[in-house]
Amino acid sequence: MQHKTKYQTRVLGALLLVLALAVSACAAPFTAPKKLADYLYYMEYTDYNVDLTTGEKVKTGFACSAVRNGNFYGRNLDLDYADVPEFVIKVAAKDGRYASIGLATILTLKSNAVDKVSEAELLAMPNLTFDGINENGVAINCNVAPAVDLDFATSLSTNYGKPRIHAVSVVRYVLDHAKSAAHGVELLKNMDIYGGYGTWGLHWMLSDEKETYIIECIDGELVARNDTANIMTNFYVNYAPNTPYAKHVAQSGQKVAGKVYEGFPILTPHACGVERYAILKEHYDEGGKSAEGMAHLMERVKYTQAYEADTNPFWYTEYTEGNHTISNAPMDFKAIMQLGFDTYKLHDRNVSPNNFWHTWHTSVYDLANKTLRLNIQEDYSKHYDFKLN
Repeated sequence: MQHKTKYQTRVLGALLLVLALAVSACAAPFTAPKKLADYLYYMEYTDYNVDLTTGEKVKTGFACSAVRNGNFYGRNLDLDYADVPEFVIKVAAKDGRYASIGLATILTLKSNAVDKVSEAELLAMPNLTFDGINENGVAINCNVAPAVDLDFATSLSTNYGKPRIHAVSVVRYVLDHAKSAAHGVELLKNMDIYGGYGTWGLHWMLSDEKETYIIECIDGELVARNDTANIMTNFYVNYAPNTPYAKHVAQSGQKVAGKVYEGFPILTPHACGVERYAILKEHYDEGGKSAEGMAHLMERVKYTQAYEADTNPFWYTEYTEGNHTISNAPMDFKAIMQLGFDTYKLHDRNVSPNNFWHTWHTSVYDLANKTLRLNIQEDYSKHYDFKLN
């Protein structure tokens, strides 16, 4: 009788363990990562662990370009050539949160270790959404901007006393709660935004079918304009003639590595992506014709062109860090450019910390139909299509 009791106990224990695992699997508010391609996975969330301080754990930087024309919103995410996967995530509506779809990543995760990532990391991943669109047709993405030019004050606070939200979490917060682009601006004006991405500040392009805002943290407040060129790379767009910095900058024509750019926003010393902005501005019209047209426009500014000697104009402003500013002569950039060229030739994803950068993904959002057209890893020969509804 005693042997039978122990046996029954072991069987019961095993059954309870299986049941507990099954319940745990069923309880997980997300689907298992589905591999679509190398460095690309798909997941669906019914819920996630909201953390408005997520950006405090992220210590790196990125470049990026964004443009909106008509119903089409294009975005390149430019980061180091690393063995890190991206995730297309669809988040379901729940309790005042709108449904959305976009791109996120766990920046410390290696592509061959997706099956080893913890449930907690997956549950928190939506907080690291870099671009997306919600069910209301509100699209938003984040790019870096040179906080050093504002003495880093831009990363301290925008609305002291209001609920705090790290700049990295702004994209997810807007996707979850914004009814329109204008509503998204109002939401952010009632938050205290702080932090950046590594040593850089962040700014955002926010659109719906009616309008586009460039949103930035300047002089301790949130500034949002809907009268810009609908283009955003990696310099501040919202400087106006009466701001402290603007008083020291010429209002017409700015010299960038020996070239004069007319009709540009006022450029701060470490403005990055000036040449990419110029290309997007020159070919802007093709982005409003179709999703394919917008994808082609974004292909024009894929990041590895920064390492091509015949790129015209050459992208000197990708190197405005440290003592280099947009006022430096081309010869001043020679050494740091050569380092980038040499690293690019290796095509090694594990070079650290000075790997070359490339475009991780190109997203094209259709604001009317709430769709995503996606190219990854600078491969424009094929794309992936996703629909929110």
